[in-house]
Amino acid sequence: ARTDAQRQILRAELGPVNHALLLDPHSAAGKTAYTVKSGDSLARIARQHGVTVELLRACNGMARDVISAGQTLGIPTGTVSLLVDKSDNVLTVFRNGQFFREYRVATGRENRTPVGEFTITDRVEKPTWWRPSDNKPIPYGDPEHELGTHWLAWSIRGFGIHGTSKPESIGTQASLGCVRMLNEEVAQLFALAPSGTKVTVQD
Repeated sequence: ARTDAQRQILRAELGPVNHALLLDPHSAAGKTAYTVKSGDSLARIARQHGVTVELLRACNGMARDVISAGQTLGIPTGTVSLLVDKSDNVLTVFRNGQFFREYRVATGRENRTPVGEFTITDRVEKPTWWRPSDNKPIPYGDPEHELGTHWLAWSIRGFGIHGTSKPESIGTQASLGCVRMLNEEVAQLFALAPSGTKVTVQD
């Protein structure tokens, strides 16, 4: 039987491979073919198939959202779910219940990250941060901004997953309760997880 350490190493190696395969426009793995119809838009196709526009664009090697009737797109199939384990500060991504990728994260200090099952209710790129101490809005790009590049809100008010201006905190319990990720990694998760994605948090 594999030890936990061996399993962790295997997952660390397998995750980027799974991800690269999904994003490869020349690979049909985990995708179904869709022929663009007149009147279609990338946003409409993404919504109909329960995926994000960002993932649809990446999987098809598209720099822009421009599509044309008769074009064939690869649509990622299956359902994404997330598991946050507070004991080791790891977020695991599953596709159709199978391991896909995992990320080291920061969770709430003093056990502030709530345990339970939630869903992603909102997704924002370059979010405004409402500073808890005085509820002042801090726009993206401001030196005092702490939310990083992306925000994925949960169905419990005030909590979610976001990037960070403090990468050294990753792997620790450091936040006010949200789950922090490196900015480049939360951008990957932002593409993988559409609104409605199930998030489970465990101790």
